[in-house]
Amino acid sequence: MQLHPPELATDLERRLLRGEHLTLFGPRGSGKSTLLTRLHSRFVAAGIPCAYSSVTTSLDDITRALERAYPGVLTEEVSRRAARSRLWMSADQHSGVLLLDHFAAVSNAMVSLLKRLHGRIAGVLTAVDVDDQRERSRIRRPSRYGAMSVRMPPTPTRQLRRLLYTLTGGLGLPPLAPGIEQKLLEAARGRPGWIVKGMELACEPRYWCEHGLLISTLCVDTEAAVRYRALDMLRPPP
Repeated sequence: MQLHPPELATDLERRLLRGEHLTLFGPRGSGKSTLLTRLHSRFVAAGIPCAYSSVTTSLDDITRALERAYPGVLTEEVSRRAARSRLWMSADQHSGVLLLDHFAAVSNAMVSLLKRLHGRIAGVLTAVDVDDQRERSRIRRPSRYGAMSVRMPPTPTRQLRRLLYTLTGGLGLPPLAPGIEQKLLEAARGRPGWIVKGMELACEPRYWCEHGLLISTLCVDTEAAVRYRALDMLRPPP
C-alpha cells in the first residue's frame, strides 16, 4: 500500500536526477524510510547508479553507499581517502543518487564530501528524524552541506484507516470499536509507522483485558517504541 503522496516521490525523483541535494524532515514513523527504499527501487530499475544507507552517522557510511552505487570501482586495496577519490571520479562520469537515511552526527568531513558531490555528480537525499521544533533546532542546517529542506507530509487519515483495517485483519486481531479506532488514528498523527508498531504490540495479550483493548497503555507504549527504535539505530555498536 502506497501511503505517501505519489507526487512527492515523483518530485523527489526528478530533483535527484538533476543532481539536487535535499533533506527530508519528518517525525519518526512518518514513512521516510519506506519512501527512500521505494525511490531506491525505482532508480535501480531505471539503471541509475544508486545506493540506500539505512543509517548515516559517519563519513564511512557515505563512502560505503558510494561503493554500493558504483560496485565496479576497485577500493579494497587503497586507503579510504583514495577510495573516495576513485568513487568521485566514477560519479563524475556517470552521475548517480545517494539515499542516506537516519542522517545524523554531521562532521566536517561528511560536509566536505557531500559538497564535492554537487554539480550533477550525485543527487543526494538525506532523511532526518524531527519530532518537535526543539529537536529541529539542534540539527545542523542542511544548507551547510548544500541541501534544500523538504517536509515529509502526514499521511491522510483515510489511508491510515485503510492500513489499520489491513493490519488488524492480517494479524488476526478482533475488529476495533469506532472509538478505539479514532483514538489510534489521533495518536498516530499521520504516521503510518506508528500504526504498524501499534498493531504489532496489540498482538500481545498484556494489552487486552475482559473489556477489550487497553488503548491508553497501547498508545503510550507505541510512542515509546517508535522513538526508541529510531534512536537505537543511531547508537554505535558495542
